[in-house]
Amino acid sequence: MADEKILIAIFAGALAIGAMVLFFSLASQPDKLENTPSNYAQLTSKENPDDICAVPAGTDPEEWKQHLGHHPDKYAQCLE
Repeated sequence: MADEKILIAIFAGALAIGAMVLFFSLASQPDKLENTPSNYAQLTSKENPDDICAVPAGTDPEEWKQHLGHHPDKYAQCLE
């Protein structure tokens, strides 16, 4: 009888923890990033107008190179 109560308590605890994990993972979904004129202007303001291939200050060079690869039409000269 005591063993059954322990198993039920463990099962109920695991169920409660699972429900909390599910709740908090669904509640903390980030907002979808949408392209708007304002956020496009914010992103392009980091570019050096004299050299669009130059890595902007505070940006990881590898991340910048990856970003350039996502826009081959705009940064074709940088990818050669």
